[in-house]
Parts: sequence; C-alpha cells; structure tokens
Amino acid sequence: MKRVRTVFKPEQLERLEQEFLKQQYMVGTERVDLAATLHLTETQVKVWFQNRRIKWRKQSMEQKAAKLSQFGVIQPATADSTDIKDHEEDSVDVEL
Repeated sequence: MKRVRTVFKPEQLERLEQEFLKQQYMVGTERVDLAATLHLTETQVKVWFQNRRIKWRKQSMEQKAAKLSQFGVIQPATADSTDIKDHEEDSVDVEL
C-alpha cells in the first residue's frame, strides 16, 4: 500500500529549516518537542531531517564540484557521489 505524501505548511517548513540551520541532527526530546509544536508526528520530523540532510550533502557536493570546475579541475566520479544517489532513493514520506 502506497503511503500518502506529507504536505508541510509553509510555517512548518520555515521552522524546520531554522532548526536544521542550528543542527543537522535532531534527536530525543528536542524532536518530540518540535513535532508537538508543529502539530506533526515525531516520525514526520525525523524523516524530514533525514531527507534534508541528503539534500544538504548533495548541494555541498555540487558546490564543491562547481568550484573545482572553475579552476579546470576535472573531478572523477567518487564513491561519495554514488552514495548520495543511492540515499536519495532511500528517502521516505510518511503520513500517519
């Protein structure tokens, strides 16, 4: 059975992004408190942070590659770049 994708409200996304800028990993009571504040489940917050970290790593790798290409450095495909692609497929949307 396919799960329904969670659609976050703009206010929720703004707060999640603010928290992500402070710390990329949210665990324990902080996650429970944030979920309650945003009227989300703890699982929804956990999955959002997992997906956001994947996006953050991908953006970091792209920025690094862009800087290297400015200097004419050709970056070979590395295990890191394929790992990111593998993890993208692991992202999950949960609606409880």
